[in-house]
Amino acid sequence: MRTKRGLERIIFFTDAVAAIAITLLILPLVDAVPVHPPKGETVSTFLGDHFAQIGSFALSFVVIARFWMAHHAIFEHVERYNTRLLMLSLVWAFSIVLLPLPTAITSAFNSSPLSIGLYIGTMLLSSLSLTLIVLVVRGNPELESADNPVTPKTTVNSVVSTAAIAFAVIAGVAIPHATYWGLLALFLSAPISALVLRRGAKRPTRHPA
Repeated sequence: MRTKRGLERIIFFTDAVAAIAITLLILPLVDAVPVHPPKGETVSTFLGDHFAQIGSFALSFVVIARFWMAHHAIFEHVERYNTRLLMLSLVWAFSIVLLPLPTAITSAFNSSPLSIGLYIGTMLLSSLSLTLIVLVVRGNPELESADNPVTPKTTVNSVVSTAAIAFAVIAGVAIPHATYWGLLALFLSAPISALVLRRGAKRPTRHPA
């Protein structure tokens, strides 16, 4: 029997995974601080030498935080769970746990199709699993909260964001010098989602004869 307690445990587990993954991001920088700094080395020198690591940490912190916020928002619409929802949450958790690895690779190696594909591909896995959760929950009376159902806006935003990240993966891997610039497509996801919703609202409703 799927109990409310079981749903709470899923949420607590995914929350803990996100918190631990964010914490792991900073550990390489902490380990890089020398116990006995070389003579003449200053804090500004250290920060300059590890600028790429700091940038990767900040970016991945924002990425994980955004994915956690999306996961949190989606589960506000969930009343119960099933095996499919549980497995998709585990896939999402896997993507979050994995993200510190491509983050470290990105800061340690020059950009390549493989490193770009690994980093943005991990983001795509996380976004795709969230979108599938939305599609599984939406309209399912066994899972969806009757008082707070999944809205069309939530569904469209999730699908469009996933499509934007998929575009970024393809651009970063297939187009020379595109690197991570494809992620700028995410800034277009909001206006595209708004356009899709407006067109859906204007579509005339067909009534049976």
